[in-house]
Amino acid sequence: MLSPNLTTKQTLLLLCFTVYGTLFFTLPRNLTQAAGHNGWLSILIGSLLVIPIIWLISEVGSSMQEKSIIAYCLSLFGPIFGRVFALLLLGPLLLFSAITVRIITELFVTLILPETPLELIIIMMLILRYYLAHGGILSIARWSEVILPGIAALMLILFVLSLENVEFQRMQPLFNASMLATLKGSLGICSAFSEMTLVLFIYPQVKNKSKMIHTMVWTTIIVTFSFEIVFLVTLGTYGSAFTQRLTFPVMELIKDIAIFEFIEHLESPFLALWIFLNLTKGTFTFYCCCTGFQDWFGTSHFRGLMIPISVIVFYLSLIPDNVYNAIVEYEIAKGAVFCFYALLLLTILWLAGKLKARRSAHEENR
Repeated sequence: MLSPNLTTKQTLLLLCFTVYGTLFFTLPRNLTQAAGHNGWLSILIGSLLVIPIIWLISEVGSSMQEKSIIAYCLSLFGPIFGRVFALLLLGPLLLFSAITVRIITELFVTLILPETPLELIIIMMLILRYYLAHGGILSIARWSEVILPGIAALMLILFVLSLENVEFQRMQPLFNASMLATLKGSLGICSAFSEMTLVLFIYPQVKNKSKMIHTMVWTTIIVTFSFEIVFLVTLGTYGSAFTQRLTFPVMELIKDIAIFEFIEHLESPFLALWIFLNLTKGTFTFYCCCTGFQDWFGTSHFRGLMIPISVIVFYLSLIPDNVYNAIVEYEIAKGAVFCFYALLLLTILWLAGKLKARRSAHEENR
């Protein structure tokens, strides 16, 4: 059994990067398409809708008794149905891991290396994930601590320099969509926060488990504040109609930044920012896949599964031909479904854990 070494700060950073990592550049488009100017309200509602999921994660985690989430599924449902149920948890991880590497690769090829084969960049990104994940979850957590100052500085520069292009009249009216449209937009935000379920894969390695629910609440507060800034600055710069037509609105925001009116085209350093974010989230997801399948197959260590899973992720990432349409369709589907999917699986685990505990207590009292 792995010793609990992850600090509260490290867990917080991993969760923040996981939620923020892939939604950062597309958030304004998603919200303006769903809720128009009400996107800022969708963010607030979405952050509140995730509260039941946070509570369920905490309850399931406390019931696992130092087991990993996959081992817990096997103990609840048995070796056959437990493995079937575990695949419902592991399947989305493989998909998310492939999608994140494909999105960052497409941006990299489009903006910096247009003549480079897509497959080569994907392989390079997977090698980086492999190398970082090989050291275990502590290596990933320490990497997140190393890149935090640079990411914070670049984010601050991005939004301070963007303020000169913001016009408040482009944000008006603040309410221009129905409550149904606003709720539709909030589902995408709730689905992003639902990815905090990844913490169950590393729960045994968290040092201070009693603070886990506080860590997830602080993650929600920090990321919600960041989402609001991203949305309002982009909306104030381009307006709702134009933002809806942009595949990566924040990248367009970066292109319009100028320092001292002669330093322009700052896409490269900010793309590096997203590569770091994407690498952290992608490696964390990849690590959870490997450790999950380690328990699923009953192998002695996750490192023996890293290359086979990398190959699967590689081929999955190449499936979409028209990546821009695929990104939009993927985000629409994920926003509408994943929060309910996560809520359903967590509820089943919570109820099964309660029934097993009650059955065990009843047998002891005989």
